[in-house]
Amino acid sequence: MQITKTSRRLFALLYFTFGLSIMSWVPRFSEVKANLGLSNGEFGTIISTGAFGVFFSLLIIGHVVHAYGVRIVLLISGTWMCVAIAAITWITSPVYFFLLNMTIGGSISAFNTAITAQAIAMEKELKRTYLPKMSAFFAVGSLATTLLAGIAAKFVSVQIHTGIVIIFSLFLFFYIVKKLTPILVPANKSDSARDAIRFAQFFTSFKIDWLVNLGLLFGSLLAFSTGDWASIYTREELGLSKSLAVIPFFIFTIGIVVGQLQYAKFEKKYSMVRLVKWGGVIGGVGMAIGTVTGRWLSDYSTWGGVGVASVGFIIGGLGCSFIGSIFVSQATKRSKLPPSVVIAQLNAVNTLIVFVAKTIVSLTAQFTSVTVALLVPCTLLFFTGAFLRKES
Repeated sequence: MQITKTSRRLFALLYFTFGLSIMSWVPRFSEVKANLGLSNGEFGTIISTGAFGVFFSLLIIGHVVHAYGVRIVLLISGTWMCVAIAAITWITSPVYFFLLNMTIGGSISAFNTAITAQAIAMEKELKRTYLPKMSAFFAVGSLATTLLAGIAAKFVSVQIHTGIVIIFSLFLFFYIVKKLTPILVPANKSDSARDAIRFAQFFTSFKIDWLVNLGLLFGSLLAFSTGDWASIYTREELGLSKSLAVIPFFIFTIGIVVGQLQYAKFEKKYSMVRLVKWGGVIGGVGMAIGTVTGRWLSDYSTWGGVGVASVGFIIGGLGCSFIGSIFVSQATKRSKLPPSVVIAQLNAVNTLIVFVAKTIVSLTAQFTSVTVALLVPCTLLFFTGAFLRKES
């Protein structure tokens, strides 16, 4: 594959659009929760059930990407992902929300497996680290949609706002995939029939790399939890309006973007082991102090609390920004299986353990407070470095 400067830009735009679309409704979770009439614990748990859809999708999607190519998976999963996200904001029944949320999780996991496999293939072709930089463009998309959500909350409902973003994203998906077709990983025709016949072997040959999976969990749970709880924390704990509730998540995402864009410079000076270790320590401690102190200070000064919490959020974002990409890259290097299969297996296991961890965070929010709940992923992030020491 010949990767031109134009194709690299288009691929970065694809990551941007991915973040823009799937995060379009997340900053307004507090409104979605109110529409469903659920408590914090109930909403957190039902959101976490998207993990079931992710898991079932990942049981087959790695082989599908390897056998039939990246393009077809991007088109199908991207279309359903957009349609389902636009539809779910209109639902007021927890049962229907639960079912549709699972399909969203499945389509996102399929899209993510395909786009990550493509990024790994481009890393090999370009002979340099590429995935963290692409993850940064995903974060920029998340950042853009978070800023837009804060503005849109003053003028339109979550349904109208999300629908407009999704329609725009869908058109971009089709345009970009069409332009990138020449460099996308093609179908492996010789493996296609074999995989269809030997599909059951996928289950019997399933291997769990606990070192990588636990490291990925410890390093990524803060980002998941912040996405789920940041706006609720800001509204219910700090007392801001719904239009301003996106501020800490916006700040957190800035931290992620900066960290991922600067990763290439970091890796020239420090080993991956040191980057993961100190990123986890600084990010976990900084976020914990900012969250707790911000909550305490908000009783005396709302904006003082928001300011301190925002400092903690940006430190947390910086700390965990590149950890996930490092563990994904390590997983593909430690296995002889095709990258798409390795990524799918890694994400399948991680989905289940993240579901358990997110449920614990949700129950902690229900029985204590959102502030205390956010300390759970902060603590895990602190210990992430322990899982990469054997790779030195």
